[in-house]
Amino acid sequence: MKSYIIIFFTLFSISIFAQEKIDTVKIINNGTLNMEIDSSIYNVLKTREDSTCTYNTPTKSITEKRNTGRANDPCYGNAQINGYKIQIYYSKNRNEANKVKEEFNSIHPELSAQVTYFTPDYRVLVGDYTSKNSAASDIRKLKSKYNNAFSIPFKVLCRKAK
Repeated sequence: MKSYIIIFFTLFSISIFAQEKIDTVKIINNGTLNMEIDSSIYNVLKTREDSTCTYNTPTKSITEKRNTGRANDPCYGNAQINGYKIQIYYSKNRNEANKVKEEFNSIHPELSAQVTYFTPDYRVLVGDYTSKNSAASDIRKLKSKYNNAFSIPFKVLCRKAK
């Protein structure tokens, strides 16, 4: 008889402390998260989520309609793109790099030149190119005077890029 009483109290106490469980809670990014939480906590979270989050179906915006006419223009809305520049000189001395830049501008006014600082060197970069292949012909021309000329990835002005 004593064992029946112990079993009864054990089962009764387990049922008292058992919670109502929810197995799956949906997440906004279409994934799922398996959790076991109390239903009252879930209800509070759900009402809070419903009051702050509004899920609307995406609609076409006015800007998309305007952009369709300019689909052939790769530079529309992008002032700068990932492209290439030709590095013709580098030095730890900024004045030397500026001299090379001025000399280059006087010889080749059609190619824009700039001095940039990449730790620990000042580099003279010229031209704006969309690909390495488009820079290759100018590299061959510049190799006669600047032996170490080569292309490097750089943000370039889209309208000026070749």
